[in-house]
Amino acid sequence: MYKPAKVLTQFKFTHRKRRNRTLLGDVITAADTTLLPSNNGVMAIGRLDEDSEGLLLLTTDGKVSEQVRRKSVEKEYYVQLDGKITQEAIERLQLGVEISLPATNNHKQHDDDDNDERRSTCELTLASPASTTTSYTTMPCKARILDTSIITVENKKNEATTKEEEQANHQPETETKPNKRKRRKFGGTCNRCKQAGHKAKDCTDNPVDLFNTNNNSNNNNDNVVQLALPAGIPPPPSRNGHYNIRNTTSRPTSWISITINEGKNRQVRRMTAAVGFPTLRLVRVKIGCVGLDGMVAGEVRELSQGVMDSII
Repeated sequence: MYKPAKVLTQFKFTHRKRRNRTLLGDVITAADTTLLPSNNGVMAIGRLDEDSEGLLLLTTDGKVSEQVRRKSVEKEYYVQLDGKITQEAIERLQLGVEISLPATNNHKQHDDDDNDERRSTCELTLASPASTTTSYTTMPCKARILDTSIITVENKKNEATTKEEEQANHQPETETKPNKRKRRKFGGTCNRCKQAGHKAKDCTDNPVDLFNTNNNSNNNNDNVVQLALPAGIPPPPSRNGHYNIRNTTSRPTSWISITINEGKNRQVRRMTAAVGFPTLRLVRVKIGCVGLDGMVAGEVRELSQGVMDSII
């Protein structure tokens, strides 16, 4: 299955209030439901957090789930990063980096980008501030920079944005704007240049790559957006034709491939942040020998027994 972004990796909501969150069963089309058994024994092999997307295997056999989650099965991810990543950062990822993990999940082995909601509220309440996180050095992995191609998509303005613009244009000049709450000054250090006073996304050591940005000043049509995507990755999801894409005129992005055989809590996101390049979009493209192969978000395909035997 291709799990879309903003979808929880579960079929039933385990909390009292659903809070309008989307589950796996909500995105599977009626045509694909025929591939799933009629009983309620379907489970996801591993997890992807709510913001991540990509390949997700479903099964009714708990033994198969345990075998696929072993370290002998590699998982490959395509990751869009904030900034133009350097070869030095790639080499650090390959050798392993030190990341912070929740102390309550340190003794457990989860699939990458496991949802933080696996931890119970009791564990979060009883844990002391000094033991909430622990350091962990990741195992050596495969990492490389991906080649991208530019595609052009139409970006329609959503109704909420249009109404806000109309109200702003008709506001009387005498009306005073409410006072905005002042932001607290950042007191940490930059993960890229190791200097204090600013974050990695505001670091001046990250040069602008105009080839990989959306320069709206040179584009006469404001409704057209250019995206740099690697092969096989679809554009990000849109809402009624509107793409909620950050204006990257002054901030470049880059894509890399990371292949790991372990699965700590939100590991890929923590690894890229540790080398100074936060993750903007994460897509799992391969588990063992099974890849996306042109699947679209929400699509479900049946795997033969021979393919499953080759994975495990």
